Amino acid sequence: MNFELISKELLDIIDSRNIDNITHCATRLRVNVKNINEIDTTRIEKVEGVLGIVKQGNTLQIIFGPNVQQVYDSFTLLYGADNPEIKTSDRNNNSKSKENLFSRALSFLAAAFLPTMPIVVATGLISAILNILVLTIGLSTESPTYTLINAIASTGFYFLPLYVGYGCAKQLNINPIYGIFLGAVLLNQSINGVENLNLFGLPVVATTYSYTALPVLLGVIIMAQTHKFIYNKIPSYLKDVLIPLIVIAVGTLATLLIVGPLGVILGDWMTDGFVFIHDKIGWLALGLVGALFGFTVLTGTNKALVPIMVTSLATQGYDTFLIPAMLGTNIAIATATLAVAYLEKDPIKKGTQLSAGVTGLMGISEPSLFGVLINDRKALYGSMIGGAVGGILAGITNLAQNSIVSGIPGLPTMVISIPPYSGLTNMYWGIAVIVVSGAVGFLATIFLKKRGQS
Repeated sequence: MNFELISKELLDIIDSRNIDNITHCATRLRVNVKNINEIDTTRIEKVEGVLGIVKQGNTLQIIFGPNVQQVYDSFTLLYGADNPEIKTSDRNNNSKSKENLFSRALSFLAAAFLPTMPIVVATGLISAILNILVLTIGLSTESPTYTLINAIASTGFYFLPLYVGYGCAKQLNINPIYGIFLGAVLLNQSINGVENLNLFGLPVVATTYSYTALPVLLGVIIMAQTHKFIYNKIPSYLKDVLIPLIVIAVGTLATLLIVGPLGVILGDWMTDGFVFIHDKIGWLALGLVGALFGFTVLTGTNKALVPIMVTSLATQGYDTFLIPAMLGTNIAIATATLAVAYLEKDPIKKGTQLSAGVTGLMGISEPSLFGVLINDRKALYGSMIGGAVGGILAGITNLAQNSIVSGIPGLPTMVISIPPYSGLTNMYWGIAVIVVSGAVGFLATIFLKKRGQS
C-alpha cells in the first residue's frame, strides 16, 4: 500500500485550504474542515485502503483500520509541506469552535488514551500468556520467571498515569514531557499513597495514583490552561525559565491538593457504577451492550468506552462487562456480513462482502459496518440479535477478559487463572460466546433476509 500516494489523493480531494485540523484514533483519520459539503466523498471511497466514511459535524472520519497511523503520518507530513505557515495550535483552535462540546470531549478522550492502547494490548496478552503457562506447564507463581514476567505485565497498568499524561499533553498541544512529569510525580514513592503529607499546613489527601488515569488527565488539563493563560503575558526572554516553572508548579500542586483525590474518587465511582450494573442486571446489561455496540461504532461514540474499559482493567485486572459484551458483537457483525455474502449473487459484491466479513472475524468491524451492514438493515438487525445473545451468554457465565485487542478477539485474552477465575472454564465460555453469537448472527441474518423475500 502506497501511503504517500493515498495521502496525495486525499489531499487533492479535500483541498488543503479547506482543512482546519487533522487527528486520528485507532482506526479513523479525522479531518476537521471548514466546509464539509465541498468534499466529494464518493471519490474518497474509491481511494485505496479506505474502508468507509463518516460525517460528524465538520469532521470527516475516514476509516483505514490498522493502517491509520501510516496514513496519518504521511498525510500530515504532506499537508505540513503544503502549508508551512499554518501552526497546529491555530488549526486546533479553529476546529474546536465548530464541534459541539460532546464531540470535542469524545475526540479528546480518544486522542488522550490512544497512545496507551499498544501498552494495554501487549501487557494484557503477556498476562494471559503467563496464566496459560501456569496452567499448562505448571509454572510456579513463586518462581523467578513468573515474578519477572508478571512485573513486566503489571508495568503496563501500574504506570498508566505516565502514558495517559503523555497522550493528554500531546492532544492539548503542550510539551508531552509535562504530562509524563506529572504522572511521575503522582507515582513517586514519597507521594503515592503516603499518609500525613501537607503543604505549609494544607493537607494532601493520601491517594494511590498507580493504575489510575483520571487524576493525571485532569491535572494535565490544568497545565494546558495555565500554559495558554501565561504564554503571552511573559516577556520572551523569560519564557524558557518561567513558563515551565509556573506550569509545573500550578499543575502539580492543583493535582495533589484538589483534582487528584477528586479524580480517584470519580474513577472509583465510575468503576463501582459499572460493577453495580453488572451485579444487579449483569446478563441484561451485557445483552444491551452486545446489541447496541455496533451503533456506537457507526456514530463514533464507541471511543467514549475506552477510558471505562482501561480503568476497569487497571483497577481489577480484568473486565466482566464491556469487553466480554463486545466480543459477541464483533463476531456477530462479521458473521452477519458473511451471511450477506452467502446469499449474494453478484460475484464482485460477494468478494467485497467476504473480505469485510473475514476482516471482521479478525476484530476489525468497520469494513462490515460501513461497507455492508449500514446499507442492509436486515443484516444489521441480524448482527444485533447475535450480539445480544452473545452478550447475555457472557453475562450469565460471568465471562472475563483481561485485554482490549484489535485482532482475533477473545481467545488469546481470556482471564483463566486470575481469582476468582480459575482453570480453563473461562476460556471455554469465551469460545462458547464466540460460537453462539457468530451462529446466531449468521442464521438470524439469513432468516430475516429470506423472510423479506417471501
